[in-house]
Amino acid sequence: MPPHASCQSIKLISIPNSQYVPNPPSTDPPRSALDSQPASASDMMSKRALKEDEATVPKKRSKLTTANNDDDDDDDGEPYINQYAGWTVPTKDYNLPTINTADVTPESFYNDYIKQRRPVVLSGVIPDDLSNIERWKDLNYLEEKVGDHQSIMVEKRSSTNDSFGKGNEIRMSFKKFIRLIKEGDDKHYLTTQDVLANSDGRPDLMSPMMKALHTDFPLRPSLVGNLVPQNINMWMGNSKNGASSGLHHDYHDNLYIVLKGRKKFRLYSPKDTAKLYTRGELLKVHANGRINYVGEETTAYGADLRSDAAALAARQKEEAEKMLEDAERAVEVGKVGAEEQLERAEEELERAMDAVLDVEMGDDDEDDGDGGETSVYEEYGDERRVVDKTVKNPNNFSKVDVNFLEDEEKLKEHYPDVLDANAAFCNVEAGSILYLPASWFHEVTSYGTADGHLALNYWFHPPDGNDSDAPYSTDFWPNDYRDRFDDERE
Repeated sequence: MPPHASCQSIKLISIPNSQYVPNPPSTDPPRSALDSQPASASDMMSKRALKEDEATVPKKRSKLTTANNDDDDDDDGEPYINQYAGWTVPTKDYNLPTINTADVTPESFYNDYIKQRRPVVLSGVIPDDLSNIERWKDLNYLEEKVGDHQSIMVEKRSSTNDSFGKGNEIRMSFKKFIRLIKEGDDKHYLTTQDVLANSDGRPDLMSPMMKALHTDFPLRPSLVGNLVPQNINMWMGNSKNGASSGLHHDYHDNLYIVLKGRKKFRLYSPKDTAKLYTRGELLKVHANGRINYVGEETTAYGADLRSDAAALAARQKEEAEKMLEDAERAVEVGKVGAEEQLERAEEELERAMDAVLDVEMGDDDEDDGDGGETSVYEEYGDERRVVDKTVKNPNNFSKVDVNFLEDEEKLKEHYPDVLDANAAFCNVEAGSILYLPASWFHEVTSYGTADGHLALNYWFHPPDGNDSDAPYSTDFWPNDYRDRFDDERE
């Protein structure tokens, strides 16, 4: 989506997101799995401490070495891996189909579009669970609902001939922004907002501004079934002649609901990544399309590798502790074979503790003096606010000037590979929805009505599973979502 694209991955030790450095701390489960130990495992802790003392140089994990399925190279001539296995644009200047929202179920939508990694426009009636956002067409309603004193960040462009997405932001009150929209101002654009981190470091799903509106929309729209949300945003501005977002991709699946105005999309599949001149150095395109850049490797579903390994190690440790507790009770009551059960449980816990220690030691190694990205915070009163720092030339943006996309001669001279990529096009009118899988490149031109253009979007962690009931290959994000709201209820 336009300028402030979706976070590229979530982890405790942050890596850049699509438009900002650094990334919010984490929605990942905490990685310090050694924090809570059963009393019966104290002897194993001493073994772990001895092992750590003996390890003078922690071993660095090797990178993925999956065979390259694509002959494309990056700018330095080094091959990267493109394993994309989803739907691709079949012809030049392809018109994306539109389907009726009433004709799909969450199951059919997953099987026909989400799993296939196929973008589609949905028209007709906005689903019932999203119908309350129709109220947002009334700017007075929004102003009253959000309140007079809510502060927001908005993008500002220097002239109407300029595009957004250049990292120029200013702070103002939501009330002032609404007044500008009512006056027809077309140099300011509301996009994604900073979010607050909770006590365990997870960034909220939405900004304080969006929280003020949260009773108008569900956290998980029924249309997308069991996808896990990553962020929810409002997009609002004015544009009489059309304002471009620049050519880029996001890192999450996008459900984009247009309420006012019209959006014209130009789309390219992740299969054409190497032809689109990304600013970042390409490392890998996963089978589901999720793009990784050098220094930003994730799983296909977007989890940082260390956080993913830590979550798995923590789960294995919990299971081993339960096995040990059961075995100790069996010994106490004199159950036949209990001693052997206890021995197996101790061995299993030792293996699990080894895995936890490997993750902890790997973090120390990779985080020590490597010049990597770290999280940045600013203090606002008593709250610790996660701040996404806007940067110039983010990895996920193309170097291609959007003004060249319609000029074959200029493309041939400056960016010839683009001419070999198939583009799809669609118009998303008010009342329609675009589903766009993670890492599909897009350039969006927004056209406003008399009172501007307005949209709501959801970003979801990119699925890599085959079943609508279990859209992810592991329980990393479903567990994280469950734990997030379990913590809030407590």
